[in-house]
Amino acid sequence: MQERTYETRQGTVTAKGITDRQAQNLKDALPLGMVSIKRSDQTGEHGFVISCGEEDAWCLKQQSVEVDPKNEQTVLLANTLLLAHSIKGYLDHGFGGCFIPALYRKKKPNGIEIGFAYFGTPSPTGIESTEFPPSPPYDQRFGDGFFTMYMHFYQELKKSSQQMNITLAPVIGLDKRTSTHLEGVVLHCIIQGRTVYLCSPHLDEDDYLLTYLAATGVKEIVHLPCRPVRIEEQHRALAKAALPPQEEENDQERLDRLQKKVEQKLKALREAKGTNEDREAGQ
Repeated sequence: MQERTYETRQGTVTAKGITDRQAQNLKDALPLGMVSIKRSDQTGEHGFVISCGEEDAWCLKQQSVEVDPKNEQTVLLANTLLLAHSIKGYLDHGFGGCFIPALYRKKKPNGIEIGFAYFGTPSPTGIESTEFPPSPPYDQRFGDGFFTMYMHFYQELKKSSQQMNITLAPVIGLDKRTSTHLEGVVLHCIIQGRTVYLCSPHLDEDDYLLTYLAATGVKEIVHLPCRPVRIEEQHRALAKAALPPQEEENDQERLDRLQKKVEQKLKALREAKGTNEDREAGQ
């Protein structure tokens, strides 16, 4: 993908394509990795693996009271706007880990349960692990520092709710759950360190996340078309595999390069010697 600039109603955001190094870092940091997917229109996208064979990715489920099905879209939109508005504040804390604030839905007897589901992995060298005490009830599952990342994002959600005058539903449960427990996962973004990956297949100037990122001061993102996927056990290695290394020069190319350097040095020596001889002859 070529770099592109979007002029939103709230400012300008530059979208870049993902680099090989960034892709490998995500493969390593995501709980079950990431795979490449070829769409029917021959364009590429990625799959954030939430289930591989019999193993599910774990998440921290922030549960709220069920809502009437007719209000489902309204609540999902409100949560999307709050999420988008909270990203910049979270970034400013300077955590190094991979953090994925997703949305989820689940049918219940009394309505639709809609809330946030947080996936990710803290960085062992990030401040979330080195400067904050661990929270064993949660960090034993997700790694030391994950709950710190979550709590800071949740605080940003509450600030956004006040600033935007959008209701953030009260939390009635904060539980460790596998992805299978969630009937539907909506993936808007992935945050790793200071990098924001927007996961929508297509972006435009009216995109909610782009607009609110611009409004809060985010100037650059990486566009990573990506969706939650479940893969078979046989594809596990692919999801975590290292990207193929850059093709190394062969022996002949290396010899040619060295030979050229040698010739350049010999030429420089001859020129220097000739200059010295001329100077001596002039004396």
